[in-house]
Amino acid sequence: MQYVKLGRTGLDVSRICLGCMSYGDASRGGHQWVLGEEDARTFVKRALELGVNFFDTANVYSVGSSEEILGRALGDDRSSVVVATKLFPVLPGSRVVGHRAVASARRLGLSCLDVYQVHWPNPFISDGTLMRGMRRIQEAGLIDEVGVSAYSQERWQSAEDALGGRVLTNQVSYSLVERAPERDVLPFAEATGHAVIAFSPLGQGLLSGRYDHDNPRANFRATDLPVAPPHRERVTDLLTTLTAAAPARSACGAYN
Repeated sequence: MQYVKLGRTGLDVSRICLGCMSYGDASRGGHQWVLGEEDARTFVKRALELGVNFFDTANVYSVGSSEEILGRALGDDRSSVVVATKLFPVLPGSRVVGHRAVASARRLGLSCLDVYQVHWPNPFISDGTLMRGMRRIQEAGLIDEVGVSAYSQERWQSAEDALGGRVLTNQVSYSLVERAPERDVLPFAEATGHAVIAFSPLGQGLLSGRYDHDNPRANFRATDLPVAPPHRERVTDLLTTLTAAAPARSACGAYN
């Protein structure tokens, strides 16, 4: 496993971050496709064995049960890993931000959240409102680093101005079929010592080579970009190249 500094912090994190959106309890309002706790524990255990020490979840994943499952699965390893979670910005008054951070920390079994991210840019609520809450709980020691998700480079900088301090991370969709962050988000992060976390690095499964016209993806994102058939057809050449290149990199498991 390779490790990098998370921005200009002292946090050494694995280049691979295990996303935990698929862990949950369907009976508590989670999607029917979620993995239950026993299966989730197997994934977390194997990730730890392979050297993964960076985990990402959110308070809305299966109505909080993803955080609970991850916290229990990490067990005694919680103190030696980096955990990032997210706040979904619906009616997030500055005090509500604190209440939700406390609830996430409790579900994860942590006294301090390593990275606390705004899950999505709210078009109706200013970053000033959110960041006042973030600043308050950061000064109180409830969170270490502040992050955002799916922010443009311009709004990322605006959020940092509103916080009056570093907004360390921006979690964005980034893969071989979604390279928009290369225009401005990645250059900004590289120049300033911030960090980009990629979500959907396999294009929501498209780059796995598993899905084609005869085997369409059958879950709640079956029509989302870039998995939908019109977009799948446009990346046929890319998939052909990956299929040929994967064995040379010992990364052909997904293509077998």
